Amino acid sequence: MGGRSHTSVSASTAGAAKGARRDLTSGASSSIVTTVRTLRVIGTIAVGLVAGFALALLLPLVKEGYGTEDLPHLARVAAALGVLAAGWWLVNGRRHRRTGLAGVALLAAPLLLYTTMAIRVVQRRARGRRLAGTVHVIALRETPLRFAGIAEPVGVRMEVEFDQAVALEGNLFAPKVVMAADPRPTADEYFAIDATDEAVLTPPVFELARQPPRDVIARAGRTRIVYDLLPGSIKRRDGEAVCLDAAGAAPSTPSATSGSHLGAAWLFAAAGGERVDLGPALTEALRRSSAYEGRPAAWTALLDATRPEALARAGYTPCLSPPPGGERCLCPSPLRP
Repeated sequence: MGGRSHTSVSASTAGAAKGARRDLTSGASSSIVTTVRTLRVIGTIAVGLVAGFALALLLPLVKEGYGTEDLPHLARVAAALGVLAAGWWLVNGRRHRRTGLAGVALLAAPLLLYTTMAIRVVQRRARGRRLAGTVHVIALRETPLRFAGIAEPVGVRMEVEFDQAVALEGNLFAPKVVMAADPRPTADEYFAIDATDEAVLTPPVFELARQPPRDVIARAGRTRIVYDLLPGSIKRRDGEAVCLDAAGAAPSTPSATSGSHLGAAWLFAAAGGERVDLGPALTEALRRSSAYEGRPAAWTALLDATRPEALARAGYTPCLSPPPGGERCLCPSPLRP
């Protein structure tokens, strides 16, 4: 009797111990499952935040437009989103298909947008290069520009006649002409060339009303455009008054060149986003026909003719009745009020 009782108690104790171990194992497993599920939820939320942030970064580009300079950014973000989507699917797609699909779906919209925009930039760039090849300058004529009281030329009136098959509406930005060593300026460098630099010949920045209309090359064929090119330090002309920017109004050092060849940055930005580089055709024409090609001394003399010291020697003084806007304007002495 005593032996059977002892055996029964032992069996009961062993059963209780096994049950406790099962409960402990079950509890641990449940805790692990809960933790993993929580991590998946947190991960999905993080992926959603990344997707939302990527979309937010697109808002300025969509609002203000995007071009070639934005291509590296678009490509990098698209690649990062693609890697994140692939990694998320590899981690979750097999065992947790629903979670894997949710993460990939959240990333799909920004990934598609970035990829589409990058492809459009590449397509526009390719079309712009093709259209640039249709531009050929037929004739280039230069007429010296002079200011009252200054015998030497201070700029150039440039008449450009060219054939083109661009046939698009958009903005034809004014040319910027420099004398420097090769490589020649390109459309990608257009906005990096300071239009207020006195070593650059370009139409005055505040005379934009004289620029060509948006449809100037809307039709293929021969086009004629005239530009008054002056040193970039000149903001505008008001009658015979010369208005300078702040840098141009200050004393400056004599101009110098880093080469003897002319080069032009000239850009057409179509309404559809294409950029057509007209600079190479104009550069060829300048090197073929300009009176300043290969003559750095004549070029620097042209630039130096409107430096503050040169204007002062020619009798220019601050206008007593300056134009509105608080600009620094100089008038030839015989015309002072």
